[in-house]
Amino acid sequence: MPTDTPAAVEDSDPSTQALAAALPQIRAARTKGWVSVVVAVLGSVALTIFLVSVVQADVVWIVFAMMAGVFGVLGAIGWTRGKHERVVMPIIAEAFGLSYDKAASNFYTGLPKNFIPLGGRRSVDDMMSGRVADRTFRFAECKTETGGKNSSTLFKGVVLQLQSKGALPEFIVASEKETKGFLFFKGRVNVDGMVLLDQATGSDGQTYGLWSLSDGPTRMAGLRAFMERIIAAGPRVLGSSTLYSLVSNGQYYYVSLRHQRDLFKIGGLLADDASVMSDIRRAATELAHPVELATEILRAEEALLAAR
Repeated sequence: MPTDTPAAVEDSDPSTQALAAALPQIRAARTKGWVSVVVAVLGSVALTIFLVSVVQADVVWIVFAMMAGVFGVLGAIGWTRGKHERVVMPIIAEAFGLSYDKAASNFYTGLPKNFIPLGGRRSVDDMMSGRVADRTFRFAECKTETGGKNSSTLFKGVVLQLQSKGALPEFIVASEKETKGFLFFKGRVNVDGMVLLDQATGSDGQTYGLWSLSDGPTRMAGLRAFMERIIAAGPRVLGSSTLYSLVSNGQYYYVSLRHQRDLFKIGGLLADDASVMSDIRRAATELAHPVELATEILRAEEALLAAR
């Protein structure tokens, strides 16, 4: 089991260093969470006994008292996990030379409209930002939903924004099934007015298309080279995520990767030191993928520029 002293940890393991530095706060949050659970349960039991034996309340009030305890327990569980993430994630981000923002409210501002379906309800979690090869980039876990009473998920995954060299063509690489509409409904990635230049099958078995505003032969060669490099990266760079879409507006690349799980889940009420360590290592591995993807995009950009 790790010690409480960061100096006792090997310098070569950023994940271990993060745990050692944050361990006192992690344990304190876990203790506070359990105290909250006990208070919620005892309070609910006491209120139920009072309603039954003293005021002889009807069953509705008794159920209400019991539900208050359940919500109290769930609140304590959610708070503990959130506290663990807020303590640990900035340390992991710093190990990669990144800054961290738990909930960047302005992340969707400026995203292309033909990139991912934005829907009526949007959330963002765990945004990282920094530089790679002197280019600015940022990424975050994003979720968009239709909104309303029977809301459904439109997109869930990681969104990456990376500065390009500038003055590059506008184009889209996207999963073809996301560009095809049905009856009166358009595809979730809009390619109207663009020319389909090429198609390729990724390691995930999905067919990806390359669309551009122009089909000039010189530009086509560069864009195809770019697409081939990105598609070939596959699991080596994307991990368990799959490519949803990549958009270039000439100044920035926007990449969306789809997945169904919380990539940066850390700790929780039932997590001991060993499981927190495991969560940290997994989160560090997941965090490395967008950084590697940004590097791979810049390599693909070299192929695009060489063909101009």
